Amino acid sequence: MPVLPPHVPLFDSAAIVVAQQADAQSGVAVSYGRGIFTRQSWSTGHPVPGVIEVLQPPAVRQVRDQIREQLDACADGLDRLPLRAFVTAADVYLSPEPSTRYRAAAFGAIAEQAPGQLLGAVAYPDGVTGSILGSDAGVSGESHLAPLPAGFLAPLRAGDLRSLITSLENALAAGSAAPQWQQMLTFAEQAAG
Repeated sequence: MPVLPPHVPLFDSAAIVVAQQADAQSGVAVSYGRGIFTRQSWSTGHPVPGVIEVLQPPAVRQVRDQIREQLDACADGLDRLPLRAFVTAADVYLSPEPSTRYRAAAFGAIAEQAPGQLLGAVAYPDGVTGSILGSDAGVSGESHLAPLPAGFLAPLRAGDLRSLITSLENALAAGSAAPQWQQMLTFAEQAAG
């Protein structure tokens, strides 16, 4: 009988793909949640600590392509909905085109969180707020409905970085963002490569 991996998140915020070995003793779950793709391996034999790996874009691309091959094969009995959801999430994550995430953002207070690290507040229409954390190591962000607590700061995907760069350039040129946002723009440009 197949055994579920420990702590598999519910399908409320992530597309999940589970690959179980034929002997049902081990498997791999790849999921998307909170802005990142992860791979979790497990075994039901001897006690083995769960291994969770954050996947980089090349690994996400590889998993997405394998799932596409399965979908193209049209295997009978295959539950296609979660697989299509996963492929869609991976396509959006991997897209190099600018998103619209920061198009309507107003860039608010920004301060040095730690040496070489800036944390800035953003606000959007309709009661959405968020924050952006930037340093030489990269840029992360989160957004949420204003009455709710801030969420997990996830690394920005390529499309969101491009959206942030364009929006910051426009806001700085218009004088609607504090000058410290220029350093955040530099961090975003470095992260976008």
